[in-house]
Parts: sequence; C-alpha cells; structure tokens
Amino acid sequence: MKISYAPLIVLCLGLGACMSQIPMATTYPISFQKKMQAAHHWDVLTEDVANRLQGALIGSGEQGRAVSLYVQQPKYNSDFGEAFHNLLITHLMERGFSLTENPASGLPLIYDVQVVSHKDRGFIRPMPGLFTALAGSVFVLHNIAHESSTAAWMAGAVGMDVATGYITDNPNNEIIVTTSVMSGDRYVARLRDIYYISDNNVGQYLASGPAPVTTRIVEVVGP
Repeated sequence: MKISYAPLIVLCLGLGACMSQIPMATTYPISFQKKMQAAHHWDVLTEDVANRLQGALIGSGEQGRAVSLYVQQPKYNSDFGEAFHNLLITHLMERGFSLTENPASGLPLIYDVQVVSHKDRGFIRPMPGLFTALAGSVFVLHNIAHESSTAAWMAGAVGMDVATGYITDNPNNEIIVTTSVMSGDRYVARLRDIYYISDNNVGQYLASGPAPVTTRIVEVVGP
C-alpha cells in the first residue's frame, strides 16, 4: 500500500506556524566588500578618496580653480593612519590641489578611522565559486544543466576563484574610514569607505596614543 506523506507534512508545518510567535530572522541579499591585505590596498583607497574629492571640490562649483587644503594630523597614531595621511597628501597634489600646513590657509580636511569588531556572526556563507566579483561587476553562475555534473563544476569554480584570488575568508573585523572637508561650520565634502581587515592585523588600525607634537619648543635662557 502506498503511503502519502503530504498530509503529515502539512500538519507539521501548521503546528510549527502555530508555535512560532516571533518573526523569523532574515538577512540582506548577497553583497561584496573588499578586504585590506597590503599597503598597496591603502594606496588604492587614498587614490580613490583623492579622485572623489577632486570631483566634489574641483569638478563642481570651483570652476577648475586650485583648491587649497589643510590635511589635519590624526588625533591618534596607527600604522594605517600615518600611511593614509601621507598617501592622501601625495594623491591630492597629483590632482591639482594646493596643500598647506597652515590651518588658516586652506580648507581643513579631517578623517576618522573606526575599527568595528564582530562576535557570534551567525550567517550562511555563499558556496565559494557561485559568486565572483570581477572588474567591478558581479557575475552569477547559474543554470546547471545536469545534476550529475554539479560536483565537477563546483570543484572547477572553487579552484578558479581561489587561484585568482577572488575568494578569501570573512574576518570578524572591519574599518570605517570617514573623510570630510569643512568650510567654517559647513561640510563641503564627506566620504565614507568600509573594508574588511585581517583579524591578525587589527593592531595596524588601532590607535596607539596621541599624535606627536610637530611644533618645536625652544627654551630661552637668560644671561
């Protein structure tokens, strides 16, 4: 005798629905976020920030005139903060900005680096090889013709992604870099960038203490 399990399944689903009193958790659609893994990546970030500031300050409203900026020293030291400061100045100069160390002679450019650490990040990761970020576009691999070939297809996709460097681990730490240009009490430009960072390299982004005093103190001794 053939047994139908359909009524039993419907009954279980109905009982589960009656017992559940809170909404089920869901998440955002699949997205991609770059991961900082080298000083070169810091240079890529500062180049991108300089390009966007060029578009915001020179490309619009300034009629091509040189904009003078005063890049403020970070409040606290870190390896990333020092590199970001120096690299950004270089890229801004390459794009026609006038840089000054006199706060009264340029628009103040300030930036802040926030380290965000996560715990108990319970989520379902996409199968490696299913999604690949390449050249700014997201390609979704789908429509597998035969179920029997899935394993071989997945193995090839994973191997290709790992070999080309498009697959990496998902760390528990991120940074939020906020860059602002002020004119008095008014924001004239504000940018934000979010990146993953390696868990073993968090110390490169954490503040280690107050920034050094760059002014020179001269002691005057009387006769």
